[in-house]
Amino acid sequence: MITKQNSYFNPMDNLSFLDHTIFKIKFLIFLISVFPLILICVFFGNLIPMITNWSPVIFNRLLMWLLSIKVEFQGSITQSKECNLFISNHLTYLDIPVLGSVFPIRFVAKSEVQSLPILGFLSKLAKTIFIKRNRLDSLHQKIKTSKILSSGEKIFLFPEGTTSDGNRVLDFKSSLFSAVESQNFLVQPIVIVYSELNGIPINRWIRPTIAWYGNMDLRPHLLKLIALRSLKVKIIYLKPVKTIHFTNRKELTKYLEKKIKKVYSNALSKKLA
Repeated sequence: MITKQNSYFNPMDNLSFLDHTIFKIKFLIFLISVFPLILICVFFGNLIPMITNWSPVIFNRLLMWLLSIKVEFQGSITQSKECNLFISNHLTYLDIPVLGSVFPIRFVAKSEVQSLPILGFLSKLAKTIFIKRNRLDSLHQKIKTSKILSSGEKIFLFPEGTTSDGNRVLDFKSSLFSAVESQNFLVQPIVIVYSELNGIPINRWIRPTIAWYGNMDLRPHLLKLIALRSLKVKIIYLKPVKTIHFTNRKELTKYLEKKIKKVYSNALSKKLA
């Protein structure tokens, strides 16, 4: 008996020898550019704040150039510069260089990230805020985050608390908004949508090539990504929200969750239409 297998066109399968050669050349240029950037950040970052602030932005832009990621912006980026806290849906580790390539911002990540090879080192250089998922440290983390926001620095967090398959936005965790509860901060909601991979519209079958979630192994997933010819991403800036207008963090969380889910769902529907 012949078993019919589910199959679909994979845009990663049509890469030529020339495509791989171009990537290798770009990767060499990337290394040559990044190495002195890291050294400058390590030795002079503490002395010159501008270096610490802008080195991650430059690194992210170089990484996007390496992976041929093209970004389309929608909404007011100028207005977002006045915001304190930035949030968005979360599909993959690529979200960080894409979102971190606009202007200096500090990301919030799980404490386990700092122990990862290379990624942990780079995260520390980028002044990532590491948090532990337990109640004992929640108060300390709340005070630390609130202090950073009050100092004028911008923070980016993913309210889902983890990545998803990209076919939907997961429910937000209200505990992540504890630092802005009953405070007068401005939140910038963002929706990130991956639209095309190597010129092919991304659907639910291709999306796992980009999305990294569940028990996916990092290495094979990363090896697929570095062979990209092109990747298109849309960053949608929604209207900023004042935290003081909400009675508590749960009300704020539900409002932001509803807004981002609606815009993301509409974006997918238009892309599939």
